Amino acid sequence: MGSTRIYHVGIVVPALEPAMAQFSAAAGVTWGRVQRFPAEFASPSGTRTYDQTFVLSLEGPPYIELLVQVPGSVWERTGLHHLGMWSDDVPGESADLEERGCAWQAAILDGTGRRAGGCYHHLPDLDVRVELVSRSGSAPRLARYLAGGDYR
Repeated sequence: MGSTRIYHVGIVVPALEPAMAQFSAAAGVTWGRVQRFPAEFASPSGTRTYDQTFVLSLEGPPYIELLVQVPGSVWERTGLHHLGMWSDDVPGESADLEERGCAWQAAILDGTGRRAGGCYHHLPDLDVRVELVSRSGSAPRLARYLAGGDYR
């Protein structure tokens, strides 16, 4: 996995608007539209729907993704959460990360039950993850979002 595939950094925050203001003041970034929608994620303990609220910086890559904290989920702890990486083979790369000792924590599944995107793996000894994101599924969504539309 090459570093050129890293396209965003995910940070979990307790509240979106104050975090957006702080990052704007500190780093001069501007923001796309705040996104709010339910999303179903599978984890080793089962499948659950979470209310997602997030925003991406318009400057990048790497883009800054701010995600609102969700108690009882993979987004429970605030702070640096993940490095978002494009993947052309989420299931294969997910299996490879597991073989290397990076535990799978959550993912969006496709219709056959395979990990299809939003696939989080925890790095051993660090409280940070990598997120495998399907390039074919999400790159068009990102382009639409950066042009002023919604991510979904």
